This record gives sequence, C-alpha cells and structure tokens, in this order.
Amino acid sequence: MTRSGSVRRAGRRPKRKTRLLELPVLANLPVPGYGLPRVVIAGKGGPFLRPNPLSDFVDEDVLSLNHVSGCAMQCAFCYARAYPRYAGDAVLTLYADAAERVRRELTQRSHLPRAVYLCPSTDPFPPIMEVQEQTARIVEVLAQFRVESWLMTRGFIRPSILERLQPHADMIQVTFPLMTRNERLRRILEPLAAPTRMRLRQAKDLLARGFQVRFALEPLIPGLTDTREQLVPLLDAIKALGISSVSAAYLFVRPGIHRNLENQWEPFGLANPVLDRYAEGPILPMGRIAAARHLPRSDRQRGYALLMALAAERDMTLHISALTNPDFSMPSPAIRHDRPLRQMQLGQGRSWTE
Repeated sequence: MTRSGSVRRAGRRPKRKTRLLELPVLANLPVPGYGLPRVVIAGKGGPFLRPNPLSDFVDEDVLSLNHVSGCAMQCAFCYARAYPRYAGDAVLTLYADAAERVRRELTQRSHLPRAVYLCPSTDPFPPIMEVQEQTARIVEVLAQFRVESWLMTRGFIRPSILERLQPHADMIQVTFPLMTRNERLRRILEPLAAPTRMRLRQAKDLLARGFQVRFALEPLIPGLTDTREQLVPLLDAIKALGISSVSAAYLFVRPGIHRNLENQWEPFGLANPVLDRYAEGPILPMGRIAAARHLPRSDRQRGYALLMALAAERDMTLHISALTNPDFSMPSPAIRHDRPLRQMQLGQGRSWTE
C-alpha cells in the first residue's frame, strides 16, 4: 500500500517525469574565442584506405580515409577529440603524400571501392588551406578511378578548392551537419565551424553546380537544439533549397566527451543541464565502434516525434541514424545505396516507438 492507500501494481515502474532544462538566456551568453591549431606534416604508417568503422551500417564497398589527425573545429561533442591518443587542440597533423599513396593503393587493389568516406575522425574542410588542398587532391585521385567521395563538413569550402572539385561534381556527396541558426549559440557549440548561414549558402551553390548535397541535424542537444524554436528555422531554410529529406541524431556521450562538455560548456551554464539528462540513459553498443551512453529511449522518441511532425508539415521526410539509436527497431537488413549511412525512416510504418 502506498501512503495514499492505493495499491501499486507489481512490476510496473512509476512514470518518470521529463525534466525541463533550466538554461541561461542565449542573448546573455558570452561569445568564446578559440585559436586555430598549427599544422605539422608527418608520415603515416600503414595504408590510407581502410575498412569503414561504420561498416555495420554502410555498404562494405565503402572504405574510409583519414589524411589528417586532430580536428580544428574544437566542438565539445567531437568523439575524435576524446580519443586517448588525441594530441590536443594546438596541433593538427597532416599526413604527407596522401594523394599519391592513395593512388598507389587503388592501383594495387583487385577490386575498387564504390566510395570512400573522408574523414571519419576529422573535418575535411577546416579553416586551414593546407588541409583543404590535400582533401581536393585526394578527391581528384578518387575521381580518376571513378570512386565516389563522401564528405561531411561543418566548414566552408574555399572558392579555389571548389573550382578544383567542380569537374568531379557527379562523384562527390557533401553532407552539412547543422545545429542552430542562433549564431551566438553556434559559436559555443561549434567554435570554429562555419556559420550556419554560410553553410546554407554554400549548399545552394553546390546544388546549382551539380553536387549531391545532404543535411543532418546533428548532434541534437536535448532541451537546447531539439526545441521547436530551434528546429523550425533550420527546416525552413533546408526546404527553401529544395531539399525534401533530412537526417537526425542525438548527442551520445563517452567519458572523454563528458569531460570536454564539462570543460567547454560549464562556463556558459550548459554542461550540467544537458549531462543530467543522460544520467539515466543506457550505455549501448554502436556497431564496431565503442559503446556510448545515450539519452533515455523515451526522450529520444519524443524528440524525434516532434521533428517528424515539423518535417511532415513541410512535406519533408525524416531519417534517423541507426548507428546512434541501436535500441530502436531496425529497418530491413538490405543495404540502401542511395545514402551513405543506413537510416531508419520515420512515418513509413516502422514500429520505432515499440
């Protein structure tokens, strides 16, 4: 018997109330300042072309390639900055002769990959010209072998680099992750990334040039970037470009990411409100990469439901990442070749809320 005299049914847990974030007013948050890392040229041991770490979620004909170690964007949620061997934010290592070595590796292969994902552990277009030039050289080599290049960037592709990529537009797919149209908040979440308006403007230019362009709302930060106020401007801007689908994924947390979030977001009063939401979340495997703590399943379901409704109002389709939602119902095991990361499509009869 409870104090009220009612009998609680055995085995049924009381419904957990959703905690609302108490966040500071965005207009009052200071704008942080960060410096670019210095570039160090180094040799690389072993092959450049490797099996994709997301091979449980993409076609095995898709390889990965990292020609840079480290990341210049300095986002607190970055899993690469949480690697045990991460050299720190002051150094970016650029591997020497990457394009020529990739050429030799492709020449020696009996079977060419369908595509190569640049770069799983960093951004291929940081605000550092040497890195962008090397990215362009590698894409040019891949195109000569008729191998597609899949690139995801929070950066801005310099005009001279874009002109080099233009002849291979039909072989290049660029995904732009977006988080918010609030520039002050973006500077906190993605310190050295290109402003959202620049990414949208560049996406429009790439579409006009014949490139394949995709958008990803990720990572969604619970209570911060997954609200109606934050999502509607992003969806409207994407729809205005003629894009009818978008993917989404919530933030996941590992020990190193947790430390980075505390260090970078606590001065703005954002760390504890966000991390508290993960305290009761499950630790789940993520294919062949390390397991991570996720937002509670019910919280993700509610967030995706809102996003799905907002997308539907705009005749857009929402896809959610199977990688970052391993506890959701999976789609058909058949590999989809029309998008790089196998995803679950909401609103198509999937029992994703079960």
